[in-house]
Amino acid sequence: MSLFSGFLGAGLLAFIAASRNSEPLAEKLLELRNEHSQGALFLAGFVALFCMMASLYLSDVAHFIPCKLCWYQRIIMYPLAFLLLFAGFRSDFGIRVYGLALSGFGAFISIYHYQLQLNPDQHSPFCSAFESCTVQFLNVFDFMSIPLMALMGFVFIFALLLFANESNPEGDSVNNEEE
Repeated sequence: MSLFSGFLGAGLLAFIAASRNSEPLAEKLLELRNEHSQGALFLAGFVALFCMMASLYLSDVAHFIPCKLCWYQRIIMYPLAFLLLFAGFRSDFGIRVYGLALSGFGAFISIYHYQLQLNPDQHSPFCSAFESCTVQFLNVFDFMSIPLMALMGFVFIFALLLFANESNPEGDSVNNEEE
């Protein structure tokens, strides 16, 4: 699931970036944004909720002890789940700015954590003898550890929030005709 969401998020970011240089892609992006912005906001909330439930499973059921960097990523992801879902229900696109900031910051923590796992000889002020940031409890496909899974979740949320757009040209034209 996290591999799929990571690729989907990266693909969406690439599509958004490519649309800046291509008129047909920009028109298609605008059309997709107008049709699916509400769904993108909900999906971002559900991705955050899934990440939250997965991290709770790993610590409470699988009994993996989260390190300090894992806790920082949780501190960012858990509120995102509820805030994005509530914003989706209310069609409150004002959350985008805060969601982008939180998911971007969470992605940077995940990148730092993942590179610590790849280079365990580094010294980090976050690691201790009791809970090491370099321990890989999971290693799927020989490269995907828990911090990389979290990174893919943050990237997918970031891409979905970039995609979500509150403007609706049809709604604006109706308002303009009434005036």
